[in-house]
Amino acid sequence: MTKSKTKPRISAIVPIYGNLGDLPRLLDCLRGQTLPPHEIIVVDSSPRALEKVPDGIKYLKNPEDIAFGYDMNFGSQHATGDFLLIVQQDCLPEKESAIEELHEAITALPNRVAASCTVALPQEIWDQYNFWGKVLMVRWIGDIKQGISDKFDLIRKSVFDRIHGYDIEHFRFCGQDQDLYMRLSAKGEVFVAPTRILHIHNQSRKTGPRDLFTKQFQLAQSFGALFRKWNFELSRAPYAGKWTHHLAKFMYPMLALIPFWPLETCLTLFFMSQFINTDVWRIRHLATPLMILLNPLLFLTGALGTAIGLITGKQHYSEHK
Repeated sequence: MTKSKTKPRISAIVPIYGNLGDLPRLLDCLRGQTLPPHEIIVVDSSPRALEKVPDGIKYLKNPEDIAFGYDMNFGSQHATGDFLLIVQQDCLPEKESAIEELHEAITALPNRVAASCTVALPQEIWDQYNFWGKVLMVRWIGDIKQGISDKFDLIRKSVFDRIHGYDIEHFRFCGQDQDLYMRLSAKGEVFVAPTRILHIHNQSRKTGPRDLFTKQFQLAQSFGALFRKWNFELSRAPYAGKWTHHLAKFMYPMLALIPFWPLETCLTLFFMSQFINTDVWRIRHLATPLMILLNPLLFLTGALGTAIGLITGKQHYSEHK
């Protein structure tokens, strides 16, 4: 498919946090591509080094466990390619030509600075989750055109270095992908390709209701920080088109009406909060009706997280704390 005589130099960067769980499968997949990376850089920021490093990779021990973005920035500093392939180890391209298709897309026009995949959470993976895990991930089933997703993105290294990579000062555990999209798109086009990446997100531990609230707070805090930095320019991001993901954000100003019309406002918010994540009603489970009570609480959690992110301009809260 690639017409150029000189094989492009692509550096794949994979963070592992000391966990090799899905890495062998990903390495086989990357090496089996019609346009394989010329180097695979594995960045590990866990306290202990790997006992056995897989063959054929460049293993980097990151001395600081700060964030996903810091691992990517660290890997980029040691990359020798003209393009960076940002990969997470639980994501697999659907086709053997995925990297080649992204490369063709990014080089099709001179102003393109990045090409990202369409992300899909397979139904069969979601079916394996417990009830709370399904609630957490139901809105991600199917094809999501997120823009930069951190899951399988091809970026011109010169542009990545010019904008100093990920902004780890303001975005540690969430929001770094949308911020990177905004800063890359200021330098050129970020093309979202139809090429699909499968998010094989196997939940290694039992998910509970607490996870819903911690994740909601984390996402909301990142939105607050993003909105403070980018304001309504955020509407340019492809992900902004998923209205059910963002309905709550338009409801937050209504909280200011509670002192004046407490009953009417609370009843309205209770009703409207049921539409924040309409996908949850697809789950056939005895516990599904509980979401009628939890949705308003999740809305309030999101409002608090957004306010903190907006005030501080930072997303530093980790769901694993």
